[in-house]
Amino acid sequence: SQTTFQTKQLFIATPRCSKEILPQPKSSTIMNQFVQRVVNYVANELFIKGLAESKTFQRFAVHTDRHIQKFKKDGVEQLNSHVDELHKEITKAAYSTSTKSAGSGGGGNVLQPPQKPMEGIPGFFNALGKVIRRDLGMDK
Repeated sequence: SQTTFQTKQLFIATPRCSKEILPQPKSSTIMNQFVQRVVNYVANELFIKGLAESKTFQRFAVHTDRHIQKFKKDGVEQLNSHVDELHKEITKAAYSTSTKSAGSGGGGNVLQPPQKPMEGIPGFFNALGKVIRRDLGMDK
């Protein structure tokens, strides 16, 4: 019996030389695929189905899931509380900055609500002029 070889040959390129890797026979490749399928089937039957039917593993899975859900819930609640605290501190800091500058008589750094821009063609040219002045460094 004569073994047939694959027609493609692989090369490994290295900085100093290139070596040819011997081609694998087709029957060896087919045998490897068959063995892989058999091992996969046996592993599926033994491990997966065995674990699914195991009461100990089921208790472990439920216990682990309960802990993960608890940690997720606690983590979200802690994150929300931290965000709320941070928001309060930022608001307090912004308010104290605006009241200090308003009370000192400086008047330049007072926080004010945003103003609605002009509409239509005049509003467009007003906004365009502001952008151009800002880009040229003329607007302070």
